[in-house]
Amino acid sequence: MVTTNADKVGNGRLGKRSRAAAAAGSAADAPVAGGKQGSTPRADDSRAPAKVGATRSGRRIREIADVSESLDVRRRLRRLARQIQRGSHHVQHMNFIEGAIGDCLDEAAATAAAREQWLLCEAATWGLAWMARTRRAGGSAGGLLERLVKAARSAQAVLASGDTLPARFVLALSRLFRDIEACRCLESDAVTALTSEIDRLVSTSGVVSLSGSFAMVERVARWTAAREIAMATGPMPWDASTEDRFAKAVTVTLRLLGGQGRMLVGAGRMPAAFSAPVLVAAIAAGRKRVQHTVDAMHRQARTGKGSKGSKLSGSKSDDKKLLPRDLHDASAGVAIIRSGWEANAVRVLLEYRSAVPHLEIAVGDRLLVAGPWQWRVTQGGRPLDMEGPWTLSCWESDRKATYLEIIAPLSGGLQIDRQIVVLPKDRVVLLADAITRRPSEQPHDEAQDLLRPHANGGAEHASGELRMAAVLPLAPSLESESADETREILVYDTKPRLQVLPLALPEWKVAGRGSFAATADGLAIEQPVAGGRGYMPLWIDLDPARQGRPLTWRQLTVADTRQNLPPHQAVGFRVQEGLEQWLVYRTLDAARNRTVIGCNLSCGFMLGRIERTGMVDRTIEIQ
Repeated sequence: MVTTNADKVGNGRLGKRSRAAAAAGSAADAPVAGGKQGSTPRADDSRAPAKVGATRSGRRIREIADVSESLDVRRRLRRLARQIQRGSHHVQHMNFIEGAIGDCLDEAAATAAAREQWLLCEAATWGLAWMARTRRAGGSAGGLLERLVKAARSAQAVLASGDTLPARFVLALSRLFRDIEACRCLESDAVTALTSEIDRLVSTSGVVSLSGSFAMVERVARWTAAREIAMATGPMPWDASTEDRFAKAVTVTLRLLGGQGRMLVGAGRMPAAFSAPVLVAAIAAGRKRVQHTVDAMHRQARTGKGSKGSKLSGSKSDDKKLLPRDLHDASAGVAIIRSGWEANAVRVLLEYRSAVPHLEIAVGDRLLVAGPWQWRVTQGGRPLDMEGPWTLSCWESDRKATYLEIIAPLSGGLQIDRQIVVLPKDRVVLLADAITRRPSEQPHDEAQDLLRPHANGGAEHASGELRMAAVLPLAPSLESESADETREILVYDTKPRLQVLPLALPEWKVAGRGSFAATADGLAIEQPVAGGRGYMPLWIDLDPARQGRPLTWRQLTVADTRQNLPPHQAVGFRVQEGLEQWLVYRTLDAARNRTVIGCNLSCGFMLGRIERTGMVDRTIEIQ
């Protein structure tokens, strides 16, 4: 029933209102066409609805208002919350609240935004539940409940289609009015939809298979809100297996939040209320490393610390109390790389389930790079297509650096490698594409290269010149500025955010050969590929303290047995910003003992700092 048993209603000034609500509740309790009667286990049928006081109802409605994206909806719901929290028994005040609940349902029916529709319906549910459980419901309460049941039944088709957006509203209605069969039978649809979606989207390691960090965090926040409503009004909404996947998804989601624990979008960050349920669920999970990580994020946000090189702890033992900063799930095709858990940490997200990977780079609470990381390889002007999916080639992560490389086969016996290197201390991200021969094609080519180090590797086919291109997708809120005479590009909004250097292209524009420019899609780079193999790195400096300093870069000569090698066999680059210098080395054939600026190398890739003494401090080496 909408209220307590009508036989228990006294003869006070609200007696007629309560009896009218009881009668309306009986009408709502009658079977309606399309309803699923008796779908909830009998053990649950006997459980009384949760108590809803003025404070609880007002708080819930205010929380719903906080996550609305409509200014009008926020104002309407906050007014309703204030009226409910007054807790008055005056008949005129109750009539006003019933009218406000009806207005919420009117706006829900009129809005074209599905999210706002279900938020309004949920707020109306909490308001009506308060009136019913405290014997304040009037003659229109039954009609309001019937409208809510009708809205919930319309949500059943949405839930059946796999969209869980209305799940929290349906759960709230079915739990708060579970003494009414027409409401109670709705719960199974919401639970089934939530369970199915979590089991379908969440990998065994907790990665949510959606595109973009915002979509991933939003979906986990949606599940968290529904679960919290269920736990506040009864038992857990799903089984232990689904709960385990959900808990892992919450943990993974922490790595995608901004410096103050907020969801990031192209123009900035979302209000704290949007991600707050995720943080609360993470703390409630009971895992100490998760709790310490959330506490650390909050501590950094309060103190405002997080300058260059700052750490949440000063020792390795303290770092072990926090979650690992990096995560890679090959089955989901997702890698998340962080420089740490400081407030202004660098965060990189790569999704490579599709032919064009999705890339994000964020610093603190700013999303700087977001979108498809486009690539193109042509031969004689004809695009070379992928002949298989992206697969993991290498994943290495330690305190000094993180290295990720994925590969995919191309037509014509070629292969494309995409590489991401993150230097946490230096706040540098290296993105690179490499064109090489497939392993089955390499033995003959490499033998020829060893016999003739200056040969072109047999790669200049009659079909034409090879060229490679890529686009770095900038966030919509950013602007870019190219240097007048050199090729570096500065990206900024209210202040400089990143500086990008195309290492394989000549520093000076007058030298020609290739292009690097800002376009509508982002920063586009294109360069020729000599000898059938090529390497196209972008050096991304995310440290604003270095931006504006004198800089230069050079392609270096690589030697093998006292003979200089052509760039289709191995390449080296020197980058200098102010007094800081780095060395980048990459082999494009078999790794051999080689030398670049006096540094002896036998690895496939190396990135390190050039000390003032001229010695190279090798930050990361990949065999």
